Amino acid sequence: MDFVSPIIGPIVESLLVPVKKHLGFLVSSTKYVKKVDARMKQLNVIAQEVQDERDKAVENIEIVPARVESWLEEVKILNQRSNLIEAIGCFNVTKRYKVGKQSYSILEEIKDLEDRESKIEFTHAQRPLAEVGSTSTSTMGTQDNFESRDLIFNNALKALQSNEESHRMIALCGMGGVGKTTMMEQLKKAVEDLKMFDLVVKVVIGENTDPTSLQKAIAEYIGNTLVETTKGARAERLRKIFEVKSEQRQKKILVIMDDIWKEVELTDFGLSPLPNGLKLLFTSRFENVCTHMGVGIGSIFRVGVLSGIEAKTLFFRICHLDGDQDELQRIGEDIVKKCGGLPIAIVTIAKSLRGNKKEAWKEALSNLQHHDLQDHDNIVHKVFEMSYKNLKREDDKAIFLLSGLFPDDFNIPVEDLMMYGWGLNLFANVHTLIDARIRAKVCVENLIHANLLTESDVNGCVKMHDLVRAFVLSNFSKVKQASIVNHDSMASKRLISDSCERILLKCTGMSGFPVDFNSTNLSLMILMDGYEFFKLPEDMYKRMKNLEVMSYVNMGIPRLPITFGHTTTLRTLSLRSCSLTDDISFLGSLCNLETLSLVDCNIRRLPSAIGELKKLKLLDLTGCVDLYIDQGVLQNLDSLKELYMRASKGRPVRFAKANCDELEKLSQVLFALELEFYDNELQPKCMSFKNLGRFRISIGCELNYGEKYSFRNTLNLVAECTELNESNIGDLFKHTEELRLQN
Repeated sequence: MDFVSPIIGPIVESLLVPVKKHLGFLVSSTKYVKKVDARMKQLNVIAQEVQDERDKAVENIEIVPARVESWLEEVKILNQRSNLIEAIGCFNVTKRYKVGKQSYSILEEIKDLEDRESKIEFTHAQRPLAEVGSTSTSTMGTQDNFESRDLIFNNALKALQSNEESHRMIALCGMGGVGKTTMMEQLKKAVEDLKMFDLVVKVVIGENTDPTSLQKAIAEYIGNTLVETTKGARAERLRKIFEVKSEQRQKKILVIMDDIWKEVELTDFGLSPLPNGLKLLFTSRFENVCTHMGVGIGSIFRVGVLSGIEAKTLFFRICHLDGDQDELQRIGEDIVKKCGGLPIAIVTIAKSLRGNKKEAWKEALSNLQHHDLQDHDNIVHKVFEMSYKNLKREDDKAIFLLSGLFPDDFNIPVEDLMMYGWGLNLFANVHTLIDARIRAKVCVENLIHANLLTESDVNGCVKMHDLVRAFVLSNFSKVKQASIVNHDSMASKRLISDSCERILLKCTGMSGFPVDFNSTNLSLMILMDGYEFFKLPEDMYKRMKNLEVMSYVNMGIPRLPITFGHTTTLRTLSLRSCSLTDDISFLGSLCNLETLSLVDCNIRRLPSAIGELKKLKLLDLTGCVDLYIDQGVLQNLDSLKELYMRASKGRPVRFAKANCDELEKLSQVLFALELEFYDNELQPKCMSFKNLGRFRISIGCELNYGEKYSFRNTLNLVAECTELNESNIGDLFKHTEELRLQN
């Protein structure tokens, strides 16, 4: 029988394993309960770290790993289960066994959750703007709670939910300023909250469509980059991207095209034929444009003016009338009647009257009544004129008119408004760039509050509503400025034949400057989006006796006439995103120049002649590549207060010893400095930072590019503590908004 033992032994042992396990539930019940309590505390610490990392990713619009939400939810449920477990005394065997078994099970689940957490990786990759977030709140109806608006909103939302073929393209139509874009934004939020689509793309078309820039915008929204150079190839790439996302990956996509003025070729954006699972939402003033693009009559939702009651509610909600003000109530009701229920008119005039005295209200009503306006366009024009006249400060008015020069739906950098305003002497009793920048920001805030400018999605920029811009440009006889985006149009030809004082000219498709343009009285000229080798008349700047501001934006390789250097009245010169391949020494003859910007112009050498600009207060060399600075340039700029030298493509300024010595002396008088030192054997050792109020400085590493038009006082320091103690850079810590230290 000896041969039986080796066989029976393992069998008996295997049968005893579950018995021992279940006895353990009973015997070790209290130990398991205590262990659960300790392990849950550890797990909750890990869960809090994951939650913090997840919240940070959401805040920074980064991709959150797919497993995070379910993992956190499981931890939450496990916490609830563990809280229900209590240690049981020795005498209640059944309950003691049950508690031990539950505790053991929870311990196993804790181990599994810890193992899965170790595999979660936050990549910090940016989440595509079009991707619908994981967190949301249910939204139904418009924020205004107006019955007429809610009806249109709900019908449009049902159409977006519908699977009917006739509702694959829908449109919101109505006159300018009626609130189409506002309702579109409310629909966008609703479909995101309800998770009706996986991706929501929004692009603004505007009056003058540029397929290339719109293709780029759509690609950026969905997290792709277009490397193709031709319009057709980029369109085909977009079509394939949409097909993969919608058909292979079963993604539901909504593409919103806002403010369509004329028929758009959907094939240019890969949207014809329309891929399965993809819908289009348009906003336009023109129904026929939408029908020509394929929207059915039953899918056009007309956004009309507000009813009398709704208009009054909106007006007085903004005005904030307090107490017994019956007379203002009566005047306000008469004003509302003259606004014809047009939201933009109501909002604009209400904001201009908020906080004003009775006389201002009476004057507003009198102006409206006097002109006996017959249609909404005239009402809007008159309302903006009244809002403009109600601006209390002359520099607010000046910045408002200057903003009207920029193209439709343009992100207007506030810094540009400051520089142009400085060059044109728009700011009363302002003698330094520090005060000019403050004044420009105050003006912009005042204009936003007056509803004459709007906030932009891009930090550091503002926008102007197209109707407001139309008002500014229609007052040509008063303002004497023109913004020309289509040189061939009849209106443009009339403008260039008149005597403008300010002009913005989009040069797309033009080989040179219009020969018939009367530039004698120009004080400001902005040229943008021109092809390479755009030609300018040789005697052009000789004729511009009053030119104070000149700006080139994205003009390829601008051929600046030799006579440009003889412009004695020029105070502001800005060249942005141009390729300056020639010697720029002739700029040194601009004797009255006070601000010079060469942003993203890839200049390689700053010649000694620049040192002759004795009145120069601001020099912006952002985007320089392996820049070499001639000896004496920094030393000779006697009036310089602001210096920006952030490099491009990781190729910083090549400082020579003479440059370092000059920069050390210059630093004693600078107010603003943007500078990087890395991969440099030579660095200034005795810099003075006591006067700096505006700075971005990096030593030992590159500056993070961040947002293009916003500015935060930043220090990035990779250095030993002893080195920092020996330098004076600690003087800046109390003024620093972003600080990164690394040994």
